[in-house]
Amino acid sequence: MKILPCFLLSCMAVYTCHADLVAHWPLDTDANDATGNGFDGTVVGGTVTFDQTGANANTGSAAAFPDNGHIDIPFDAALNPESFTVTLWANASSTDGFASPITSRDDVGGGTSTHGYILYNDNGGNWNFWTGVGAPGWDNLLGPAVAVSTWTHLALTFDGVTGTKSLWVDGVLAATETAPNQYSPNGTVEMENLHIGAGQDDGLNFFFSGNIDDVGIWDEVLDEAVIQGVMANGISSGLPDPSLSVANPVELALDGSIQQFDISVKNGGQTQSLTVSSATFDGDPNFSVTTLPGTIAPGGSENLVISFDPLGANGIFEADLEITSNDALNPVRTTTVRGVIHDPMIVGEETVDLGTDTSGSLVVSNNGATRILTISEYNLTGANADKFSTDAIPGTIAVGGDLTINVQFDAGGEEGSFTATLEIVSDDPLVPTATVTLLANVPFAESLIAWWPLDLDGTDASGNGFDGVVEGAPIVGEGANGATGGSLEFDGFSTRIDVPFDQALNPQDFTVTLWANAATTDGFASPITSRDDVNGGTSTHGFILYNDNGGLWNFWTGDGNPGWDTMAGDPVVADTWTHVAMTYDSVTETKSLWINGVMSATETAPNQYSPNGTVEMESLHIGAGQDDGLNFWFVGKIDDIGLFRTALTSDDINTIMTEGMAGFTGAARELAITDIDLGPNPGEVTITFDSVSGATYAIERSTDLLAGAWVELTDSHASEGDVTTFTDFTVPADAPKLFYRVIRP
Repeated sequence: MKILPCFLLSCMAVYTCHADLVAHWPLDTDANDATGNGFDGTVVGGTVTFDQTGANANTGSAAAFPDNGHIDIPFDAALNPESFTVTLWANASSTDGFASPITSRDDVGGGTSTHGYILYNDNGGNWNFWTGVGAPGWDNLLGPAVAVSTWTHLALTFDGVTGTKSLWVDGVLAATETAPNQYSPNGTVEMENLHIGAGQDDGLNFFFSGNIDDVGIWDEVLDEAVIQGVMANGISSGLPDPSLSVANPVELALDGSIQQFDISVKNGGQTQSLTVSSATFDGDPNFSVTTLPGTIAPGGSENLVISFDPLGANGIFEADLEITSNDALNPVRTTTVRGVIHDPMIVGEETVDLGTDTSGSLVVSNNGATRILTISEYNLTGANADKFSTDAIPGTIAVGGDLTINVQFDAGGEEGSFTATLEIVSDDPLVPTATVTLLANVPFAESLIAWWPLDLDGTDASGNGFDGVVEGAPIVGEGANGATGGSLEFDGFSTRIDVPFDQALNPQDFTVTLWANAATTDGFASPITSRDDVNGGTSTHGFILYNDNGGLWNFWTGDGNPGWDTMAGDPVVADTWTHVAMTYDSVTETKSLWINGVMSATETAPNQYSPNGTVEMESLHIGAGQDDGLNFWFVGKIDDIGLFRTALTSDDINTIMTEGMAGFTGAARELAITDIDLGPNPGEVTITFDSVSGATYAIERSTDLLAGAWVELTDSHASEGDVTTFTDFTVPADAPKLFYRVIRP
């Protein structure tokens, strides 16, 4: 149930506002920290040349980074605050690869979890602000194009209160996003150094080529005017003095009575005292100013006291407090003051998962302090609303009381996952319509969608008709093991298999299993892709398996927004058969990557996957990637690909790995040729194969297996029961070899 928790607004202010410059590296003549805070850097790995022409007259000199040389600053928690601003000037000499002017990051175990921040001149030639989210994958904020050989001022900000990250380019907001769980600081798990001019945890990759000048880190979010002042005047002289800082917003814990609250006001200036001349709420009836702070010395703080009177009302209270002072840059500063009196308060479960049951229940409570909760109506909505029902009727819930609602489910003979939303309409002042997600599942009798053995071509052996079209000439070779038959080898520039789009190939839940034997770990190489990148970045959909440019197996999914949700797994071992499986469970919103039957990486998070076909309908590609299959070519062998409409279990994945898709699906029992005999007459051959009663089979013959020249002998040979025989009466008299195969159309 999406209900505001009673503890959400439980303190007067979420954080204390510090306008403190943590570190400043002018990069004029050395890598020392000019603040005196001791965060001096050391040049390592190559060349860093100081005393270069700076970004402007107010920034002094700059440092050049011509090779793998960079600056390392030892880890300190102060360099990795919960809220921060990073500013610098950068002059990139190229847009090749991923190049990082500044990095303070920790990628635990090469993909287990990510922390910290990165500024990239990325491989698409754009400025890109990355933050680690505390889980696998990075949160990317894409900015404008990099102007080569041009000084550009860059600022990265993250507000730990609002969850807002922003990228500023030349003093203008270039990109911003507000979302939960976008940033977990470096130091949360491991403590990695900060790097200027390079990236990666150890600073030994993603080297920046060009000049960097006037780098600063603050432990709060600077506003636009201050960022522009830093850009124009340099860090040393660009900050206002005096400077008023105040939390924004200020969250109040309201209890329904008349209350007073202290709001901390700080002077972030260096030499001048701060004087607050007035503070007003512009006539708001619930809020008033009681006491102004006294004169505030540089670096000091005083309290501004406000009063609150609910005037008998209930719900959300919010007002803008305008503070007028002698701040040299912002004489009038506005902060939002807000709180909530939540009574009555509806509380309950967000999700009711029936699993495979046909009934269940949920409990709804009234956690208000004094008022009865009145429920006026219930509604069932969503794609599968007709399959759910409840016994709920409108009524009231006393203070501290609760109500049990019974839920029933009837799939109507259908299979798969089902969901609906129960809407509960009440007089809760903050949550007038509470929602509960209802889930149920009926297991598929047959979960296999397609099976490409890749013994000779792109034929789908599942019998569902998803045959692939071979482009180029993949080489037939030995398979991963005795249970998988043959394999196909892809050359990395011309060979692939295209399977025409069908929505059945792009289910909401899925598993992909395959064997891959990569010949190299260069670039991004995709053994299988079913994806749609709309207009080159407007939105992404579908799934991709990569042998990525870092030499790792990587499972990507499009989430319906710009960018991809990436998950890195184990290293790729070249020239070695590796079993890979990707699973996605839409109910739990969990994606997982399995290497050789062992879970290599997993992540549970909302909005990780939107299927190919949601916007455009792209073909599935084996041996290549991109929407059209004309990029991200795979070099090596691929064998025994299976696609399922469910997230398989660990046991299922291991069975497929050891027994092959044929063993897992039972197809080996149905289609195995068990005997080949000469006769019964000269010039004839009789084959015997396992079969299924009532089926018909196509039977083909070849005299040259590598040439792939198959002659169809029949397309409608009737089954004789569990075992069927077929006699070839047209055997070529001069054939040195004969090969037979049986196909169930």
